[in-house]
Amino acid sequence: MNITPDIPQLDPMRLQVREHALLNEISSKPSRRWWRFTVPATALVAAVAVTLVLWTPTNQDASAAWTAEPRAPGDLAPVLADCGRTLDQHDAGRGVNGPDWPAPRDVAVVDQRGDMTMVQYIGPQSEMLCLRTPAGVGMNGRGNLQDQEPLGDRLFADFLPSVSMHEVGGRNAMTVLTGRVSRAVGKVVISTEDGLEVTATIGNGRVVSWWPSLGKPKDVRLYDEAGVVLQTAPIPVKSR
Repeated sequence: MNITPDIPQLDPMRLQVREHALLNEISSKPSRRWWRFTVPATALVAAVAVTLVLWTPTNQDASAAWTAEPRAPGDLAPVLADCGRTLDQHDAGRGVNGPDWPAPRDVAVVDQRGDMTMVQYIGPQSEMLCLRTPAGVGMNGRGNLQDQEPLGDRLFADFLPSVSMHEVGGRNAMTVLTGRVSRAVGKVVISTEDGLEVTATIGNGRVVSWWPSLGKPKDVRLYDEAGVVLQTAPIPVKSR
């Protein structure tokens, strides 16, 4: 479901960047999902219902260095340090400036495309995505993972776009997709409605992928370690 939010009244510091209006698409159960992006002074804050949405628009063309195939990450120490500080800020504001669930600290997946690094943290109660770009660090996350249905004998579940957005004029469009997969899955390829074929990054039974467009995910192909197709199925779906 696409939601084009009304932009609320912003404080003076935020008014200076109001022209960077964003189109946000959020997944189901927004009351359980809390988005927090710590950003440089070029960001916009937009409120949607009870969900806080803060986005870090890159001050570069996101597609310029993007690759459909993820690459091996380089030195992760600076990335994890920046993401760790943002997780610390979350915990410092628990129950006051945000939800009361603790920030997860275990790294599940590191997805590297060009000069953008996305790290997925998981914990008993929550999961968070940290996106580090040359422009700054962004973070989003959700809690109540203790209520998540076990994967069981399914090959995948919870494939639903986390968020997709763009600035006015379509600049810096971006769609993020996460999910869970069986340990039998060795490769995941996402086909989008605008013709992209995106290989996701898998780690610890989790999948992370993003692409520089608002093309919705069309289907997912799951392969085993030998390259044999296990399943092709339409997405987005909550579970399958």
